[in-house]
Amino acid sequence: MAILDQFGRQVSYKAARAAQDTRLRPYEPVEKKDISDLVPATDRVTLQSHARRIYLNFGPIKNAINQRGMYTVGRAFVPIYIGGDEEFGMLATKFLTNSFYPIGDARGGMHDLKTNLFGFSTSIDVDGEIFILLTETATGFPQYQGIPSHRIATPKAFSDGQMYNGAMLQDGITYYPSGEAKEYAFCDKNGKLDQWLPAQNVIHLFDPEYQYQARGLTALTHCINDCRDMIQSTEWERLAMLQMSSISLVEYNDTGGPDLDDPYNALIGESDTGKGMTVESLDGGTVRYFRSNSGGKIETLVNNRPGNPFLDFHNRLLKGAFAGLNWPMALYEGHAAGGGTAQRTEIAMAQRSVEDRQDLLFYAAKRLCGYAIAKAMKRGDLPQSPDWYQWEFSTPPKLTIDDGRITKELEALWKMGAANMRDIVSMRGKTLEAHYAERAQEVALRKLAARNAELLYGVEIDDREMSMLTPNEMASTNGDQSETN
Repeated sequence: MAILDQFGRQVSYKAARAAQDTRLRPYEPVEKKDISDLVPATDRVTLQSHARRIYLNFGPIKNAINQRGMYTVGRAFVPIYIGGDEEFGMLATKFLTNSFYPIGDARGGMHDLKTNLFGFSTSIDVDGEIFILLTETATGFPQYQGIPSHRIATPKAFSDGQMYNGAMLQDGITYYPSGEAKEYAFCDKNGKLDQWLPAQNVIHLFDPEYQYQARGLTALTHCINDCRDMIQSTEWERLAMLQMSSISLVEYNDTGGPDLDDPYNALIGESDTGKGMTVESLDGGTVRYFRSNSGGKIETLVNNRPGNPFLDFHNRLLKGAFAGLNWPMALYEGHAAGGGTAQRTEIAMAQRSVEDRQDLLFYAAKRLCGYAIAKAMKRGDLPQSPDWYQWEFSTPPKLTIDDGRITKELEALWKMGAANMRDIVSMRGKTLEAHYAERAQEVALRKLAARNAELLYGVEIDDREMSMLTPNEMASTNGDQSETN
């Protein structure tokens, strides 16, 4: 005898019940399409618009995105030459740090490369992508220009899926049959074609999540509606609290009205029809009067909104948003449940997310610096070198809940030879050359100060007295270090 379900149909046991139709769940078609067809240009732009609005108006999400950007870039991303031509490396490093980093952006001003790298990171999360155009000045000095995602789009009077200039247009980019990008359609503010940008001059930076993904999707794709609902419900609760806070006291009496002889009372509304409401002023607040069955009393209005269910549900939605952002919520709340072990776990998760983003920005930084070096050699600002493209970049110190531990760890690695001084100073946004130059200047200044003081006061000053590291490190006498008991 067959086993029947609630609808009288024979139950079918399957390992994957997703293939079984049921009336308990709406029908969903099976989509065997590429990601660009599943999320077409209109949907992508809609998600992007909502994500920008959420980033600008929702503190927790903005905090998570900005935190990842700050911990990813910090004061680091100092160029480090790893080629064999040491003389060229010194000249090229100086050119990048002193010339290209500060003024490489076509806008000039405060838009140095490190600041832009932070902006690239936030754009990847909010817009899903960023475009960087490699360009130059009239004299051939290398420059670059950031292009926001919405300015690369299918222009008006053009259609996706059509061939243009020998390649197929899809969402603002033309592709060869192999999938390689050929040109990017740069549009003006009205959506009309301004010019075609050759792919070799454009860095398209996004965090791919699907195979053959052509355009980046905002990191908030999974939680767009959740964030919009949290913002809207919070606004409604705010209005409710404003309304509740405007009521000071509630009086219940036999007449259901105020004392008409009280000079502080005022009748609001239509007095001739008796439909008005009496309001009593009381130090900026008001007292509302309502009719009761019998007797009278005065109560303060108890405001218990928003309650725990509201806060708990918001917290649940927020956890889902942070989970999809690949960023621990503990860094927003300031703590993690479970003590030190849980905190170290959250820090480790954040560090992995930072390293993943750094890998993406390394690609952009290496292309930008390689382009700048190539242009500088062409202009004659730098000599020719076969290792002109050999560059790495420093990273900020790893995230930790104990800065002292990291400092001791770096010191131990340096003493045992597992880390170089270049690695350590690069974390602080300096080059090794600049570090030693500053160190030498400090030593020279110390010795000059000691010599001038000796001439002025006629006493001898030991150099170690000018930089005693501990109280027990005493100056030597007669050329020998004094002994201490």
